Amino acid sequence: MVLNTISVGTAVTPTVIQTYLSHYLNRKPLRQKPIAHISYHEGLLLIRRFLLYASYHTVEDIQAFTSQWVPNPPWGRVEEVAIPQKAIRDAADAIVAQLGHKGIDRIGGSRWWQWRREGSDLKAEWVEMKADYEKRKRLKEDCKRIMLYVHGGAYFFGSVDEHRYQIQRHARKLGARVLARM
Repeated sequence: MVLNTISVGTAVTPTVIQTYLSHYLNRKPLRQKPIAHISYHEGLLLIRRFLLYASYHTVEDIQAFTSQWVPNPPWGRVEEVAIPQKAIRDAADAIVAQLGHKGIDRIGGSRWWQWRREGSDLKAEWVEMKADYEKRKRLKEDCKRIMLYVHGGAYFFGSVDEHRYQIQRHARKLGARVLARM
């Protein structure tokens, strides 16, 4: 079966209906439990059901389905940047120095996690609210708060596009710029 919105919707619809009925019929037993909130319970069950459904598909199918482009809302500002190779090497050296010989041995050596080919770009994006950016530029100030956002999915499942709305919420609540790897 093809992995697309219709097939996923068909696969998870019984979970949605079952969760609503369960919450409607079993209100008292759910009190004081994390699943007492239907949005939490339903979200958890939907993720589980999707992961089960996705397990019958190839990695390429899952990546194609979860790497959909999501437009940037008009109130958000996104600036794409490329991280220079020197910064990547400096960061790797700092990690190696921080971990020390014992730490490096425990994670499997100093190079196994440095999988990026020399010369390939590491892309990221700065995300912030347009109003905050315009105020900062008008006052000629640097941003005082910066957040590094690492989205889940091990960079094989999903993309920063799917997380941008959440990233913008963090930026708005913190009054910060958020750096997210693409």
